[in-house]
This record gives sequence, C-alpha cells and structure tokens, in this order.
Amino acid sequence: MRGHKTGSTRGRAWWWTAGSAVVAAAALLGISVPGIAQAAYPGSDGLIAFVRHGNIYTVNPEAATPSSTVVRLTRGGHDSGPRWSPDGQQLAYLDQGNLWIMNANGSHKTRVTGQAPAYSDARPTWSPNGRYLAFVKTRKGAGFGYLTRYDTVTGKFATFSTPFNSEQPTRRQIKVTALPAAIAWAWARDATGVSSGSFIIFEGATAPPCPSSSYCLFALGFAAQSDYRNGFASGEDQTTKPIRQLDPDWYPNSPLFSVDALTTQQTCAAGHCTHQGIDITIGSSPSLPGAYEAVYSPSGAFLAYVKNVRGTPEIYIHSAPTAGPVSRRALTSGSQPDWQPLPPVT
Repeated sequence: MRGHKTGSTRGRAWWWTAGSAVVAAAALLGISVPGIAQAAYPGSDGLIAFVRHGNIYTVNPEAATPSSTVVRLTRGGHDSGPRWSPDGQQLAYLDQGNLWIMNANGSHKTRVTGQAPAYSDARPTWSPNGRYLAFVKTRKGAGFGYLTRYDTVTGKFATFSTPFNSEQPTRRQIKVTALPAAIAWAWARDATGVSSGSFIIFEGATAPPCPSSSYCLFALGFAAQSDYRNGFASGEDQTTKPIRQLDPDWYPNSPLFSVDALTTQQTCAAGHCTHQGIDITIGSSPSLPGAYEAVYSPSGAFLAYVKNVRGTPEIYIHSAPTAGPVSRRALTSGSQPDWQPLPPVT
C-alpha cells in the first residue's frame, strides 16, 4: 500500500507499511511497558562492554567491586561502538572508522570493512538472529550516510532501500544522519500488536522525508531479517529543532515497534548538544536527567546509562522502571555501554 498519513503527538508522523498496516493509534501510547532488556536480545545478564579513552573494555556489573573486574579488549585508542551479538559470544565495534568483529574475550579480531577514511562506518547493530550487521556508511565530509548490511555468512554487503521518496543519484537508499548515528535492530510487533517483523530504528536525514527544521526518528520495517530491499519507513517521532532523540534501544519481549524503544533526548543549539535525559518510550518525557546512551539488561532488571560527573563520563546501573524499588549505583568511568546477553538461567 503506497501512501502516508500523519498524526500529531509531539510532531509524530506515521506511514503505512506493506504487508502490515503500520498505523499508530493514540491508544498505543497508553499501553503498559512490557518486560524489557537491551537491544531486543533477551537472556541472563552478562558483562557490560564500554569505551574508555578510545579502547573497549568489559566489566562485571554484579561483582562486589566492579573496578576489579575491568578487562581491556582493544588497544590503540581509536575504538568505539561495541555491540554484543545476540548469543553474547562476539562484539562488533569500530576501529578508526572501519567495522570489526571480535570474540567476547577480545580474541580473533577480524576487520569487516576497510574504506576509512574515504568512508567511515557508524555504530553497528546485530539482527536478532545474529547473522547480519547493520551500520551507517558515510562518505568523508558528507552530512548523511546510508543504512548498510553485512552478511556474516556470505561476507556480502547490501544497502537497505525503500520505495518511498526516491532520490537521484542515490535512488531508494536510506539516508541516515552522519556519525555517530546509532541504530538498533529488533524483531518487533507492528502497530496492530499481532503481526511481527524486522525493524531497524534510526535518525533520518534531511528532506524528504524529514524536514530540515526537524529531527526525525524512523523505523524501517521488513517481513524477514534477511530482507533489505523496498522496506517501508515509519515515522516514529519528529521533534522541532533544537530537540532531538538518538541512541535508540529496543525492549526485547515482543516490543511494539511504534512505542517500545528508549532514546536519549538532546537539545542542540549553536553547534553544542546537551543531554536532557532518557525517554523510556518513544514520545515520552525525559527521565533520569542528564543521562544518555542507555541500554537495558537482558533480564530486564536493570538499566545502564552514562552521565557526566565533573566533566568525566561515568556508567551507572539503575533498576528498570518495572523492576520494583529504585536502586542506583556507579559502575565505572566510560561511555557507550552495551549489556551482554547470555543463555537464560533455567
């Protein structure tokens, strides 16, 4: 079905999708938050990967003294964007603008791309089945990049596309804001709450379809995780500048794609962005003032996020909104946390 309609919840707009009528209703905004965990990869809580001084580390958040469990996985000071695979056995990350994969203990580092600095890759995200890696490929000096997929089985690359808003000379390709442009991939329910599909959430770039006066959050939907051609983009949230939302992360237990993702809300003015806090669901008001880069633990019991303390980024652990009494504790200095999913404890 080709066409679109718009609604107004903080400027949110929705587009219909092929195969499932992705039409958000106001009632969806009032649903209860389901059990939650980071990046749609549920399981038991493992290590937390994070970045400190351009290197990737892990830490055990359950240790009595977490600082004693910090392990450095990379060296050189040019790494960022660690993302755990759904089985918790590998980490995807960026090194000097190229995409790499390594084992959970830092061994067997393998370079996936090698076009930097002519092209730089932004923070990757795994498909829920662990076969594919999506990332944003950006030409040097460009204000936007393209949503790209790497197949870990065949070693081939593909560019995600949509039949809407075709543009020359990059017809059908998905424009995403330039670095850091974090994205997240989930197997989520559509707006009807019945059908499921493969959705990637990202910050869209420029008109069309995002007006130059706004920041736009989109979810690109497909019927299967293997699909990459002719997906249909749904406008998840649209905020008038200087307010923007980025660093999306999905809830894992049957998330509703049009609501069940958290983001960092920023105010960007005069070339400087200030973190306002974490939006627990799409379109909600910020909570945890000043926090950013939040992810949920695979068990759904905790939330990891970053907050600047005297000019230094610090990672904190906080009980999840539905996990009972509120608890909060500092974990370690660093940024860009991502929580390792492990097989559920039986």
